[in-house]
Amino acid sequence: MTVLARWRRRGVKTPRPELFSYNGYEIPVDLVKLTGGGPATWDAIARMHMDAYARYAPIEPSFSVLEVGCGVGRDAIPLSHLLSPAGSYVGVDIVKPSIVWCQENITPTFPNFRFVHFDVQSDIHNPRGTISSADVKMPVPDASVDRILLQSVFTHMFEPDIVWYMRDFARALRPRGVVIASFFIIDDETRALAVDTGQWLTFQHQIDPDCWVNDPEHPEGAVSYTEAALRRMLAASGLRLLQQIHRGAWCGREGLADGQDMCILGRANQSAGPAA
Repeated sequence: MTVLARWRRRGVKTPRPELFSYNGYEIPVDLVKLTGGGPATWDAIARMHMDAYARYAPIEPSFSVLEVGCGVGRDAIPLSHLLSPAGSYVGVDIVKPSIVWCQENITPTFPNFRFVHFDVQSDIHNPRGTISSADVKMPVPDASVDRILLQSVFTHMFEPDIVWYMRDFARALRPRGVVIASFFIIDDETRALAVDTGQWLTFQHQIDPDCWVNDPEHPEGAVSYTEAALRRMLAASGLRLLQQIHRGAWCGREGLADGQDMCILGRANQSAGPAA
């Protein structure tokens, strides 16, 4: 029984949410928007993510997958058709209604898909959160995960928190495991291109030598880093770039497959390449 059904059974009057039909699911539109974009772009973004995984570090049916910032299941739903019963998926998010929806709608059909809520405070996504990033440890054993996925997560975070999560990823990854994470990587050429092509992300507000934000009143809304900052965070966390940074189209570049800049990471002692 869903949360809304339980409330209605108790006589609590609740408005019926607007729903979005996708792949056999009826997903609340407000949760779709919180995940990013809206119904009109949902499928296109899901396909873009799946294409990126296949291109940079393919996910095998038996793999163990951890997704950070899973939202209301945009990647989990297609991954449920990729992973076999021998594989597993854990999705974590700070938006509790999204996690509850996934627990009530995805897990009953795919019991190897588990969803966990962390009540991390975020000015943008969870302003009433009760814990900080430093209180979080991913709900997976050491050296157990083949793929860690983060789409548009580090793009809303600052360096100390990113390093904290990266260190936990180094703990959780199998020796040949891979992190696939998106960033906004900034430099003078990128900022100029964003302005010249009329993008809404221009990152004109510098908050330290290697970090720029798009809106100083809501700095977590979009955060960019220099490549030097990225490499500093990796060195502090025990991770490394396995491939060159795959630049995205967010700043007005043409002919690119990814929206954001994609970084393929592994343990610091891992050889370069798309590990499997």
